[in-house]
Amino acid sequence: WTHFLSLHGQAIFLYLFGLIKADTGGWPLALACLIVFAIFVNMAEGTSYGIVPYMIPTELAVVSAVVGAGGTLGAVIATWAFYKNFDTFTALQLHGGYVMFWALTCFAMKWDHLGSMFGGPKVPTAELEEKKEADLPGKLEEPQESTRAI
Repeated sequence: WTHFLSLHGQAIFLYLFGLIKADTGGWPLALACLIVFAIFVNMAEGTSYGIVPYMIPTELAVVSAVVGAGGTLGAVIATWAFYKNFDTFTALQLHGGYVMFWALTCFAMKWDHLGSMFGGPKVPTAELEEKKEADLPGKLEEPQESTRAI
């Protein structure tokens, strides 16, 4: 829930920042809105990397790289889609909607061993531990006696 709430707050305050003009609050309101937006951005970044170890634990480096590159790609997409084609205020509002779309994808996140935002894990924890131990790479096997005649 924390990841969703941090992205949701980021989207709302980015949208609100795009609504502020000289006659609707001026720079003091814009600065306050931008500070709260920045706090939510930092929260969302932290929760993004907090989720990484649970995605594919055996491929931690790859998942971390994809998450980092995905954030950079999202910024490039937003720049080209919004800021190159619209005035600044409209672009900020559209970018807020773009962030809200990605916040709504949090509802689809689910892990078999942890569950989702709306329910617990499907597989009991004890069964997962046994499976994890059986699947560990490099597990030492008992040496077998040779049946070959010398």
